[in-house]
Amino acid sequence: MFYHSKMSSNTDKPKSLSMCILLFVASVMNISETESSGYDDAQNLHAFLMTNYSRILTPRFNQSESVDVILDLFLNSVIDFHPVSGIMTFSAAFNIKWRDEIIESTWRNSGYVDINVTKIGMHNVWLPKIYIQNIASIASVYQFLSTLDSEMSYVTYERTGEAIVTCLAVLQTTCKTVLTYYPLDVHTCNINVVTIDAYPGIKLQATDVDVVNNYTYPNSEWTISSVVTTNWDDDNFSEVNFAVILSRKPVFFVTNLVFPVMIITVVNGLSFFVPIESGERLSFGTSLLLMLIVFLTTVLEVLPSTDNELSYFNIFVFLELIYSCLIVLGIIITIFLYHRSTTKKVPNVLKRITLFILKRPNTLPIDVYTISYLNTPNTDSTKMMDLYDQEYDKTNSGNQKNSAKNEDMTPKVNWRDVSIALDKILRTITTFFTVCLFLIFIVFYVWLSIKYTE
Repeated sequence: MFYHSKMSSNTDKPKSLSMCILLFVASVMNISETESSGYDDAQNLHAFLMTNYSRILTPRFNQSESVDVILDLFLNSVIDFHPVSGIMTFSAAFNIKWRDEIIESTWRNSGYVDINVTKIGMHNVWLPKIYIQNIASIASVYQFLSTLDSEMSYVTYERTGEAIVTCLAVLQTTCKTVLTYYPLDVHTCNINVVTIDAYPGIKLQATDVDVVNNYTYPNSEWTISSVVTTNWDDDNFSEVNFAVILSRKPVFFVTNLVFPVMIITVVNGLSFFVPIESGERLSFGTSLLLMLIVFLTTVLEVLPSTDNELSYFNIFVFLELIYSCLIVLGIIITIFLYHRSTTKKVPNVLKRITLFILKRPNTLPIDVYTISYLNTPNTDSTKMMDLYDQEYDKTNSGNQKNSAKNEDMTPKVNWRDVSIALDKILRTITTFFTVCLFLIFIVFYVWLSIKYTE
């Protein structure tokens, strides 16, 4: 009997050991099944989440509550910007986030708590309905390349109900342009993302994520200097504003527009260095004026034209045109006075001014031979100045002191002398203006090259 009990105890040990092994294997298999999610589980989860789900109603159990939608904008590139029409064409990625209470609750009760992330087609779930307020052409934020791309687009959900969707879009928005400082103009283009639900169903928000990053493709004409993001909402309206600031790259425009105008102006100021006797001064000045006018007619196609206000460059071109016209007018006056009859009397005021410009003393004793020589039509300004210098030296001698009282020994000023004095004044003014303008342009161009090549 003792032997029988001993044998039974020995046979129970392997049975209990095998039972423990079976239980351990079963528990391991059960754990492995719960921790791994297969294709069938994901498909069953999709079907379970879509049960009694409405893509029209907001994803809130309390429909009077608003959905906080976080919107981020990543600017891919500024394709084109036309400052006259104020239309900016850009490519961007919209990153939209919100929390879906319906998905969260259904997921929690589904039993598939081992699955953390799933993807559901965009056409099957609720999406925030948002618009671009200042859009130039009818287009949606949700854009698709094709029907296949539309069917393959999805919303990513987490087990906590957090939803995220990324949309790529090419849009056109209207901007308010200011061309006062053209070609150094800077423009602010707002991208106003709004929702206009009849009740406060959506509340838009934006984060501090940089809109412009290292992946933004640069534009050949415009530089994106900075971006400002602001939020605004009230009871029935919510808005997120992305302000893109564009500054023009002016080196090309300065080289091809400003520089030729400056060159023509500088050369035009040298017109008074052409001798009057050559007869080429008037043709030289009028040729430069016509050259400037022809150049401006070709430039008008490039210059932006708006009704807001004139740019400083337009004012500069207009002043340069007036300056060239005044130079031609001065040339005509000097030629007219130079060839005016010597028999006509010169007013005393012009005599004193002419004597002051040509020589300091108010009276210069000149003999009769010199007077007749000065009044000959072939006497140029250089010979005239030499004669005045000679006669001035004679006044310092004692032999000529008493002869200064004689009327015949006082200098005679004719209209050719007035023309020479006026020519000297205009030459001085245009030379000073030309040198100053040239130096200002050189300094401006060097500063521009340093600033926009950094």
